[in-house]
Amino acid sequence: MDTRRPTDNTPKPFNRDNNFRKTGEGTFGERKYQPRDTRFQPRGERFQDKDNRFQNRDGRFQPRNDSRFPPNRRFPPKGKNFKPWEKINLPRITSDMQITDGKHRGQLLATTVSPKLRPTARRMRETMFKILFRRVRAGRFLDLCAGCGMIGIEAISRGALIGTFVERSAKMCSYIKKNLASCHIKDGHGELVEMEAVPFLKKMSKRRRYWDVVFFDPPYDSNYEEALKYFSRGVTIKPHGVLVIEHHSDMFFPEKIGVLKRWRVIIQGDAAISFYERK
Repeated sequence: MDTRRPTDNTPKPFNRDNNFRKTGEGTFGERKYQPRDTRFQPRGERFQDKDNRFQNRDGRFQPRNDSRFPPNRRFPPKGKNFKPWEKINLPRITSDMQITDGKHRGQLLATTVSPKLRPTARRMRETMFKILFRRVRAGRFLDLCAGCGMIGIEAISRGALIGTFVERSAKMCSYIKKNLASCHIKDGHGELVEMEAVPFLKKMSKRRRYWDVVFFDPPYDSNYEEALKYFSRGVTIKPHGVLVIEHHSDMFFPEKIGVLKRWRVIIQGDAAISFYERK
């Protein structure tokens, strides 16, 4: 007769209750019993999006609408009382002679009352700079036939590093100086050249100086061909730079001009703008 006591390791018949015991009732190494009762939650409810829940110190997830963590909360900048419902008071644009955007927004520029002067319309300027925003910012801008310097100052206001103004009239150059001073633009940031457009292009072809964006806006009755001869060779235009020509809507320019290729045309009323890119 076997007097040994039966141990727990002796083989037993299969029974669900014996093989899946609760914690503390089984031997060492036995699988713990994890019942699936009515408290079991599906995976979709247990693992929700972390954007709507956060984990506390106990490791449990709680909704973000908790009073300790209000939703869509904005933290104020250091040293400032930030109020998200208050909008920034931007200067209103009520005149065509105001800068439309940038750090000099709302600045009124001085100009002559001569009827011969034809400034670029405000909507045309806004449309042009929306297209050229990435090229103008931190770039070099050349304003040929600058007039009172409206386009060049718009480019500087929108982030251009250097604005070059070329104007033949001494009277208009005085207005450009006055406008640069009113906007507090230093000499190294905005440079003025009193010269005709074609001689300036001839001079720059020898010096090999280039700009990221060149804006050419001569009078409608002037001869465009002399300047286009220099532009066709890429004079003053950086590789992959842009040439913008403002002209009458009835005028037509070819699609390809030497190393330049037209990629967009905008027409507003009697005025039109053609965009060319250098290869």
